[in-house]
Amino acid sequence: MDVGEKYKNNLRKYILIEDIRKKLWTEDGKSRVSIMIGAGFSRNAVKLDISLKSMSLWEDLKKRLVKELGDTSEYAELDVLTLGDIYEEQFGIINLEKKKKKEIPDENYEPSSIYSKLLQLPFSDVYTTNYDTLLERASKDVFNRRYQVIYDIHDIPGSVSPRIVKLHGSFPSHRPFVFTKQSYEDYPNESAPFVNMVQQSIMETTMILIGFSGDDPNFRKWLEWVSKTLGKHRPKIYLLGLDIDETNEVFSKFSVTAIDFHSVYQSSLSASRYATFFEELFDFLNINPNVDKRKWPYKEYKLYTFQDKVDINDL
Repeated sequence: MDVGEKYKNNLRKYILIEDIRKKLWTEDGKSRVSIMIGAGFSRNAVKLDISLKSMSLWEDLKKRLVKELGDTSEYAELDVLTLGDIYEEQFGIINLEKKKKKEIPDENYEPSSIYSKLLQLPFSDVYTTNYDTLLERASKDVFNRRYQVIYDIHDIPGSVSPRIVKLHGSFPSHRPFVFTKQSYEDYPNESAPFVNMVQQSIMETTMILIGFSGDDPNFRKWLEWVSKTLGKHRPKIYLLGLDIDETNEVFSKFSVTAIDFHSVYQSSLSASRYATFFEELFDFLNINPNVDKRKWPYKEYKLYTFQDKVDINDL
C-alpha cells in the first residue's frame, strides 16, 4: 500500500492534508503553502557519534535550569521562559547563551535525508524557531530550490522566496537568541518585521506547523502575536504531528486545526516512528497532482528497435 492509500484509509482528516498538497502544487506553479518548524523536528538529525551529547528539548532544558538554580520546589513550578529570566539575572546573559549552546550542541549533528526531502518541497517560505543550523546546512545539498537564509530583520529587504527564516536567532552568533520571558515580551516590538512577515504568510498562504507541541512556548507565543493583529478573521493554521492532544484549548482559541497521524502510525512503537512519519509525509506532499499535465509529451510512447515489426496504429 502506497502512502496515499495509507492516509486515505487511516487518516481521519485526510481531506485536509490532500487540500494542503493541492495548494502546494498549484497549476500556475506558485506554492500557496508556508511552513514553520519547531524544536521537535531536530530529533530527525543524525548524531555524528553515539558518545556525543544529545540535543535537549524544552522539558530537558527546564530540568537542567532548575537543577543549576538550586533544584527547589519554587523553581520546579515555574515555566522554562521564567527560569531563563532568573538564570540570566543570576549568571548573566553570556552564561545563559553558553548554557543554550551546551544543551543544543549543533556541531554534534548533521541533517538527515529527511531535511533534504523537506526542503525539496515547494514551500513558499520555511520559518523556524530553532537555533541549530541543520536546515541551512541541508539546503546546500538541495539543487531544485535555491534558498536565501534570513538571520535577522536586516536581511529581509530585497529578499525573495524561497527563504529559510531564523525567527529566534541562529548559532553560533546570529543574535538575539530568543529564550527568556523578557525576550519574548520584547519580541513583537524589537523584531516587528519578523512578526509582520509571518502574519503576511498566514494571510497569503496556508501555514503548516511541524515539530511543535501544544505546550511549546514558541507555539503559544507565535499564535498570540499573530492573533493579536489578525483577529477573528485569521485563516486556519494546521499543526501536523503524532499523538497531538486535540482537546487542547489553545487550538480552538487561536484557530488551529491539529492533524494527528497517530491512527496511521499507532502500531509502530520503534524509535524510528517519527522518522517514518516525516519520511512518508514528505513523500505524500511531493506527489504533484498536476505533473502529467506539465509533461511533454503528455502521451507515453513505446520504444522500438530496428528489429521490431511496427504497426502503424501503435504510433
